[in-house]
Amino acid sequence: MDVEVDHNKYKIYHNKLISLTSCHVLMTALNFKAMKFLIIFIITFSLTSQAQIENGIIKYTAEMNIKHRKDFIEDIKEKDIDMNTKQSVIQMYKNAEPDYYELHFTEDKSYYFKDKSLENEQYNLGSKAGLAPYYYNLTAKQLVEDSRSFGYVAHKPLDWEIANETKMIGDFKCYKATTTETLYSRQGHYYDREVVAWFTPDIPYKYGPKNYVGLPGLVLQVERKEFTITATKINLNPDGDKLKIKRVGKDEKVISHEEMTKRIAEKMKDYNKR
Repeated sequence: MDVEVDHNKYKIYHNKLISLTSCHVLMTALNFKAMKFLIIFIITFSLTSQAQIENGIIKYTAEMNIKHRKDFIEDIKEKDIDMNTKQSVIQMYKNAEPDYYELHFTEDKSYYFKDKSLENEQYNLGSKAGLAPYYYNLTAKQLVEDSRSFGYVAHKPLDWEIANETKMIGDFKCYKATTTETLYSRQGHYYDREVVAWFTPDIPYKYGPKNYVGLPGLVLQVERKEFTITATKINLNPDGDKLKIKRVGKDEKVISHEEMTKRIAEKMKDYNKR
């Protein structure tokens, strides 16, 4: 996918990273353990360019994965529900359109939110990538979801494993990282989702969409069973008045993720009693 980049601001630090390409040639001659060491070296080397990037605005597009859409439609066809409801849900999935998000960041904070200005007036099921904004304070290591139902919810960092696989997203060489995310459904049970993130050390900040943060470079793409989120426009060092970072105040009540799941379970109990 093509990624639009503000090249005038990108070129001020791109030359410092050009030697990374020559490092990649060496990787083909190394064994797996040495390759992983070289990846870490490249990432560490690129951190020296961090001073050149003070802030940024990244635009992402999230789309429902074709396989997930197809599997869900086939599954609901077998459900024992009335035909009108079934057809209505199937049409919602067939007509689902992408969602659009923005990530605004400075050297120590980021804010990820949905761009509502691009929404249609008609109902759109969307990408299934979520509605909630996320605030990340890098210094305090505080990652908070602004949940519409539960208020501010703190998230624990994910445990990433960096692989030796790379690919290009636009002009940026990205490295693959994987993790398993444990989620809690509104039906009252835990389930796991495999997550693949592609991050670039060329933009050496530990930010990304949603709660997919903590890697040694900006996350430009996230792949999950239901959806894929991909960066489509990168604006580095924009004018400061363009940045929108909603902070979580010191006096704001922030609950843990465990507390949120407990509240979901209680709501489901009440609902099932009706």
